[in-house]
Amino acid sequence: MSIHLIALSLLMGAIISIYLPMITQTARILGSGPMANVPFFAIALISSVIIAVASGSRMEQFRSIGTLPLWLLTAGVMSAGMIIGSSFLIPRIGIGAFFVLLVSGQVLAGLVFGYFGLFGVPASDLTMGKVLGAVLVIGGVYLVTFR
Repeated sequence: MSIHLIALSLLMGAIISIYLPMITQTARILGSGPMANVPFFAIALISSVIIAVASGSRMEQFRSIGTLPLWLLTAGVMSAGMIIGSSFLIPRIGIGAFFVLLVSGQVLAGLVFGYFGLFGVPASDLTMGKVLGAVLVIGGVYLVTFR
């Protein structure tokens, strides 16, 4: 794995650490987690269209949106749930515990999805190193959340 891909992944993790608390603040100001989604998704939609158009002719891809299987569109519902969930959880359990639990859920789900090759990811063996890594992540959750 190249260093620039690692750096980009770390940057994306940092961005999540910034934007979820920003959405939480939006929910606090508006008095509603679901309402915090409205400006977030409106700006995300506009930004996505601008980036898609700026990166090349996309008319064929725009036309293909209607052919997507409905189950793939549930990712939008999941995204809304993530925003509402973070708006609810961060003020109650704190930002540190929230992110440790969030990343831990990603690591554990990644092991399962990778092992079974779910959602189009290539199947990968469940090695002792991966299991040990997951155990260490769970230990980290305990230390950050309960100590």
